[in-house]
Amino acid sequence: MSGRPYSGRRRLVLGTLACILLIFAGIGVGAHKVARHESVELFSARLATSARVLEALVAQQLASATVGRPIVISLPQELETSTSDLPEFFGHRYETKIAFQVWRDGALLVKSAAAPEAPLAPLRPGFSEHDIGGVLWEVFVLRSGDVWIMAAEKEEVREELSEGIGMSILAPLALGALCLLAVLNWLILRSTRPLSELATLIAARKPESLDPVELHAAPLELMPIVTELNKLMDRIRASMEREQRFLNAAAHEIRTPIAAVQLHLENALRAGDEGQRTGSLESALAAARRTSRLTEQLLTLSRISSGGDAAPLERLSLMAVCCDVIGTLEPLLDQRGQSIGLEALQDCHVLGEPAQLRRMLQNLIDNASVHGAAGGDIQVTLARRGQAAVLTVSNDGVPIPEAEIAKLFTPYYRVQGAPAGGFGLGLAIVKEIVDQHGGQVRIRRKPDGQGTVAEISLRIT
Repeated sequence: MSGRPYSGRRRLVLGTLACILLIFAGIGVGAHKVARHESVELFSARLATSARVLEALVAQQLASATVGRPIVISLPQELETSTSDLPEFFGHRYETKIAFQVWRDGALLVKSAAAPEAPLAPLRPGFSEHDIGGVLWEVFVLRSGDVWIMAAEKEEVREELSEGIGMSILAPLALGALCLLAVLNWLILRSTRPLSELATLIAARKPESLDPVELHAAPLELMPIVTELNKLMDRIRASMEREQRFLNAAAHEIRTPIAAVQLHLENALRAGDEGQRTGSLESALAAARRTSRLTEQLLTLSRISSGGDAAPLERLSLMAVCCDVIGTLEPLLDQRGQSIGLEALQDCHVLGEPAQLRRMLQNLIDNASVHGAAGGDIQVTLARRGQAAVLTVSNDGVPIPEAEIAKLFTPYYRVQGAPAGGFGLGLAIVKEIVDQHGGQVRIRRKPDGQGTVAEISLRIT
């Protein structure tokens, strides 16, 4: 295993938590700004209205009044010690955070109990902010003749309102987020339980067990893994069975020629004259050559079946492959008294491995020669059929019985009455090569009933 292991559940939960916190932070900032904006509008309007009410109720009477000291509008004593945010019969504690002043000719005529002695703001009409004794006030100044009316409230009132609105929005969301995380964690644990079950099943299996893995109530997302794992088990089982059959058949097939070599060598040792000794040694040499040929074919089939003989695929000309193989085998066919011809109306290109395709055609021609009529003709044709290149090899002579055709691609199978010297591996090698190239192969009788046709179909590129 490469890389550091990590918990997918933890990563998902922490990622979700980070996203929620980021979203809530954005919501909180937005809610605070909106609440701040709305509170500014609301309280500023209230300050202006309060100033106008004061101007209507107080300033006109003070215009003709003579006051030696400012009138202080006192508040109930209970407001100084109240901590409740609810209205009481004596008022509300927020009244201590609201103030007003009435000035005329530089003299303070009226003020609220919470207002300072100094002006809340310069004598200039409109809204403004001022720090008085370390406390920030929002002030609205209204002029009525020579009377200046100032209505103010502490900045903390608006800030508290903004925070209250923001918390009223965030608190339910935060609680919902915690519930969401808890439910999400439970769902992840429940959903990943089949993974733990799968790991337990695999860990408990014996090394030689290739039985399919079965999970009960597995999620759809996990089923492809289980399916592919079972397919892998099937491929391993098929490979092991193929290797076992190969070993059993190889041991059986090689035993006979080795015994023949041993027998001829023993005869040579017991020979009474030079002629007998020479005959026995020649027979032993022929048996050794047969054994070597069998071993070569066995190794070829093993390498191709296991993929050990695989090479990068190339775009090949089947015409060139046919000419190469026919040119190599033509002298051997001449010795047997047989002729070979190539008929190709057009070239076809396929994606394949050169050595394997040459071996495929060589086996087909050799098989047609061995099972064909003495002095007969072997015909190789190349044609295009739709998107497929069709390569056929046909011979003359007695056709293969229909009942035997289905067994021809089985390793070590030989047709009854076939000439001696074959091992039943040539067509098995052909079938393996065609399968690996995604093609199809079939054996059929010639239309005239005299001879056999091997047909290969490969995809054109």
